[in-house]
Amino acid sequence: MEFLANLIKPTLPYITSAILLISFLPEAKAQDKRDFGIQAGSSYYYGDFNETMPFYQPSFGFGVIFRYNFNPNYSIRTSAIYTAVKGSFPSDYFLPTLQGASFSKTIISTEVMGEFNFIPFNPINNRSKKFSPYVNLGIGLAQVGGNYIPHIPFSLGIKYTPGMRHTFALEWRFHKTFTDKIDDYAAPNDGKIPYLHNNDWFSFFGLIYTYRLFNQGNLCPAYKD
Repeated sequence: MEFLANLIKPTLPYITSAILLISFLPEAKAQDKRDFGIQAGSSYYYGDFNETMPFYQPSFGFGVIFRYNFNPNYSIRTSAIYTAVKGSFPSDYFLPTLQGASFSKTIISTEVMGEFNFIPFNPINNRSKKFSPYVNLGIGLAQVGGNYIPHIPFSLGIKYTPGMRHTFALEWRFHKTFTDKIDDYAAPNDGKIPYLHNNDWFSFFGLIYTYRLFNQGNLCPAYKD
């Protein structure tokens, strides 16, 4: 996975530029399917400092999100978030040399994810359902304390639209990384560490707001329905 990170790292600025370019291309026939918005919430991590506790030493995080909706059920989205993770070993930890040890690192993460709405969802169709639970899965790359780390993001959430192109969502997102050193400590492989935490994770829980971009004209009747 270190090879994958080294391969992706030089292309990250170009990937970001391409995403921004695609997001704002003046493609009139497709803009009625595009959402742009912001996200804000709390991030925390799972690893050697914290194996099971949700919302462990949370840090504020915020970012942007762009979504292209193929239809009311299926979408693809890209997002970026700036946040931090931190932790400390408990005073009674089994390794005396690590008692009182702590860490804190900033994270800049980007990801591309496929999204599925369990209920057809359309913020510009008053006949659509106002709520829908959803799930998504994708790939991502994060800069953590100066290192580039590939990860697999996946999440579950619920979204609501009051209409008029606005959508609000509550989402819980997990990022499985391919490193055991976010916390600057690699646990020895003694057979006692659960497989789930052989590598560190970071998670995000928060609110997402998106706005459906205009089509510069009337929507296609087929899409309205």
